[in-house]
Amino acid sequence: MVITAIVIACLFAIGLSGCLTTQPSGEIETRVIVTQDFGSELMLDGSITVSEGSNAMDALKQVAEIETAYGGGFVNAINGVWSGYTGSHSAKEDWFIIANGILTNTGALDYTLHSGDVERWDFHDWSFQQFIPAIVGHFPEPFLHGYEGKVYSTIVVYQGDLKEEAEDIATKLSQLGVESVSAKSVIELSEDEKESCNLILLGDMDCEVISELNQKWKKLGFFAYFEAGKLVVLNPNGELVAEYGAGSGLIQATQSLWNPKGIGCCENVVWMVSGTDEAGVKNAVDALINHYTDTEFQYAFAVVIANGEIIKVPQ
Repeated sequence: MVITAIVIACLFAIGLSGCLTTQPSGEIETRVIVTQDFGSELMLDGSITVSEGSNAMDALKQVAEIETAYGGGFVNAINGVWSGYTGSHSAKEDWFIIANGILTNTGALDYTLHSGDVERWDFHDWSFQQFIPAIVGHFPEPFLHGYEGKVYSTIVVYQGDLKEEAEDIATKLSQLGVESVSAKSVIELSEDEKESCNLILLGDMDCEVISELNQKWKKLGFFAYFEAGKLVVLNPNGELVAEYGAGSGLIQATQSLWNPKGIGCCENVVWMVSGTDEAGVKNAVDALINHYTDTEFQYAFAVVIANGEIIKVPQ
């Protein structure tokens, strides 16, 4: 049951007492998005105003017809699309809530909205990946607004000769309002920074930190990974659907595997901006900086850049 999966995700991290809780007085603006099938189908997307202290369920109720269970905290249906356990769909299709690109570790009643938050609901099959800690389709989130008001510093970490590309990403983030962002080489990255900062990793599949993530691709909620010199892409059921070679790029996200609290604590994230080779990495950088608002990128859980196209993943 997906309820079990959600409970497990919640238990990865309970202690958020250290998070920043400052909110503006009066009313705040938030954006509510509802999609299906890992962002491939858009149901609604709009900005609304809610009262200070409102939770994610309050905002959802303003824009959609919903059905709930378990005391009103579990979303059964949004605009007529029902969770799998009701019998209307397969047993492993349900609604998941994502805040600023991070899968929440609380229910909608317990996630307090902050000004600028992007509240996202996606209905998808979880038979292969029950836990997808973070997604890329709301860039510059979560680097801009973080999670429940807590924003971590961001470091763009680069391999070899990719300093210019790293600085380009850092500059773009700054232009988009991210306040604490820097760039440094992978050999300069400290263990403390790996544990406590948001990281955007620029490197090909042979880069040490990229390789470490790649080896744990299933645990980290990925539908794409590098194998035998190629970029392998899966469908929602975990079946191989495509392989991409030279010049192919990949952008995907997770919560930090180096955070001592675990990958479900909803604190710092790690993004891979990677590729089969340096050309692939540069293609991924171009997609992130120049095409993050494109239809092919918007709402995506992850993206592959191949043959001049941006392709949503899972595919």
